[in-house]
Amino acid sequence: MKIAIIHYSSWPVIGGVESVIRQHALLLARNGHEVAILCGSGTGFSKQIPIKIFRELNSRDPKVKIAQDEVYSGHPGPAYFRLIESLQTRLVPLLKRFDRIMVHNLFTMPFVLAATDVLAKLAEVEPKLIAWTHDIAANNPDYKIPAHKIFDLIRRRQPNVKYVTISQARAAEFKKITGTVPDAVIPNGLEVRDLWNITPEVAEIVREDLADSMILFYPTRILARKNIGFGLQIVAALRDAGVTVRFLISGAPDPHNQKNNSYFTSLKRLTTDLDLDRIVTWVNDHFFVDERQMRSLYAVSDALLYPTRQEGFGLPLLEGAAYRLSVFCSNIEPLKSIAPPGTVLFDLRDAPRVIAGRIRAHLESSDIYKSRKQILRDYSADRIYAETIEPLLQEKL
Repeated sequence: MKIAIIHYSSWPVIGGVESVIRQHALLLARNGHEVAILCGSGTGFSKQIPIKIFRELNSRDPKVKIAQDEVYSGHPGPAYFRLIESLQTRLVPLLKRFDRIMVHNLFTMPFVLAATDVLAKLAEVEPKLIAWTHDIAANNPDYKIPAHKIFDLIRRRQPNVKYVTISQARAAEFKKITGTVPDAVIPNGLEVRDLWNITPEVAEIVREDLADSMILFYPTRILARKNIGFGLQIVAALRDAGVTVRFLISGAPDPHNQKNNSYFTSLKRLTTDLDLDRIVTWVNDHFFVDERQMRSLYAVSDALLYPTRQEGFGLPLLEGAAYRLSVFCSNIEPLKSIAPPGTVLFDLRDAPRVIAGRIRAHLESSDIYKSRKQILRDYSADRIYAETIEPLLQEKL
């Protein structure tokens, strides 16, 4: 569909609404829609998403300020009606070309009331407007909304407009003011790729796992002393215990020892024998793991699994802790000496199922781990889009 997003301002203006608009626009474009942002101020942030500036939507524009002064006096006059005429001439013909119009805050905030007036009239003949409601001024004493009738534009529900609030609290405010419930409550989402600045390649390999899987990471070269096979057995034991688990192994080959090729082949054979092919990812087989990719792998992981038999130092333990990961490692020197507080050490003579049980118990009792998974599950931007935004656009809500 062709979808327009309207607000007073857009990125790079820093604000909660502007951040959501940017996220929505990118989500819509990523899911095949043709998106444009129409606003009073802002600049482009993606070649896929054009931005068109209308000074009539800019609350700081001198002509808008004069029109607003008339409105607040209770007597809309020449400036207000000139602004109406300009919006009808420049904005409305463009909006008629779109299949959906996502209007952020203009139906509940007073900053450019002429634009609200024009959009409400457009909805009477074009029932394709969605009022995305982040804020409600009518019952907020900070805004001191006058009792003048023209402000009913933001006090009453406008016909043929679908209303979305971003929380149940806003939905309750909306009902108190309008006497009706919104058409949907859709929370703001968390865009993990932006939040952690992870690479598209890493985002793709964990796309289905972030919210629901225990993601373990082993940053290592393919070396026999790294004891990778034991790590595979631990992961298999977690799987057998009912844990939804994913094991990421950076897996760079040793450029100085070609004999390790046969070791790598044996590890892949073991992976298949343990039925772990869909659980284990040898990341370096998919793309070269440089520093940026490595940072991304740390960022998306829940814990470091480090079952090495021999180390000179063990820097990944410190890196994992610096990324706030739980750390599970073999009880050897020098790892014991440098292990950060909270590290779970295990004996390499322990059975994989015993170590798996300790990993599971530690993570499932961790408030940080549980809250991270709940946030990714409940507020993932991709999940919110798929379950609520797209159905709303398709009129399936």
